[in-house]
Amino acid sequence: MAHSGPRASTDHRARAVESMRRKRPPLRLGIVGCGYACERLHLPAIASLSDLRAVAIADIDPERLGSVGRRFAIDRRYRDHEMLLRDPEVDAVAVCVPPAAHAPIVLAALDARKHVFVEKPLCLDLDEADRLVGRARTSSATTMVGFNLRYHRHVRNARRAIAQELIGQVELVRSVWSSRSTQYTGIPEWRRRGDLGGGVLSDLAVHHVDLWRFVVASEIDEVFAWQRSEAGAEGRTATITGRLRSGALAVSAFSQCAAEAHEMEVYGQHGRLSVSPYRFDGYALSVGTSFSGDLGRRAGDLVRAVRALPGALASAERRGSFLASYRATWRHFADRAREGIPTESTFDDGRRALEIVVAATESIRTGRPVNVGGLERRDGNGSRR
Repeated sequence: MAHSGPRASTDHRARAVESMRRKRPPLRLGIVGCGYACERLHLPAIASLSDLRAVAIADIDPERLGSVGRRFAIDRRYRDHEMLLRDPEVDAVAVCVPPAAHAPIVLAALDARKHVFVEKPLCLDLDEADRLVGRARTSSATTMVGFNLRYHRHVRNARRAIAQELIGQVELVRSVWSSRSTQYTGIPEWRRRGDLGGGVLSDLAVHHVDLWRFVVASEIDEVFAWQRSEAGAEGRTATITGRLRSGALAVSAFSQCAAEAHEMEVYGQHGRLSVSPYRFDGYALSVGTSFSGDLGRRAGDLVRAVRALPGALASAERRGSFLASYRATWRHFADRAREGIPTESTFDDGRRALEIVVAATESIRTGRPVNVGGLERRDGNGSRR
């Protein structure tokens, strides 16, 4: 019997859109920076898409350039990003170098009239961020910041549920992201240094403070942050609390040297929802007064887990739900670049997330809450200007 109804209609539209994507020539992408994120996250995701193709790469390390180029069959390899930007076969550029080097490459790519995708954080300095935002607004190119969690299906479900007021007015956001990333072998030194765009705030926290804004649809007015300062752990573990303009409060914890965890919970007046980006079945919505240990809740969780098992196995073969968020990110970028319309994670979004991270850094320095919109600019020596 043929399927009918909303599900069948949705499936038909999805197949039609995918068929259209396959018929059009792929958007040709050049990637500047062949580090971990490029090789393990971006390129595998891009390789799975029919309407986007990585045609060129650039890196100052000839060994990385060669190994990544051979692995993904990319023949156009450049030791200089300027040479890649001059390549007429490149339609769009992905900037995946350390954040301290983002701004000049992004500006050069826009000058070369390329669409631009830049990894988070947008940059490290608010003045630079203002220049990038201003330049993007005057450009006809599509620009995007790589907040891949915005495109994770669990996060999209959470945002939709909150917009539909399924849990009522949001009162509290709670999240944690911890990883032993600084203990991994081969990690570049910049990933450990906040002044180069590494450190726990720029590496992990910037994603979640962006989700505060995205999921709850509210700006952040004030933050207070703590950082563990014990010898050997400074800059690797931190907490941030925030006061959202909507009235809700947020509290998040981050670590680059603790056991793996990645969770987000949102509590409303009528219910709660949880998101676990690493789990295939990592989205749960609970309305009413049931508790996590309630027998009915536990039975429902078990039923959902069993139903999700076939999809979980298929997802594991494609490296799981987290990599799927990168596929969704790149599909969004390719579609928006072709349509010539703004993305859902603009340079302005990148600037706002950076502003929250800068405010958290200032709070750690002073030991006081910081008004996000009232930040004083400081030069490289920490002096006010």
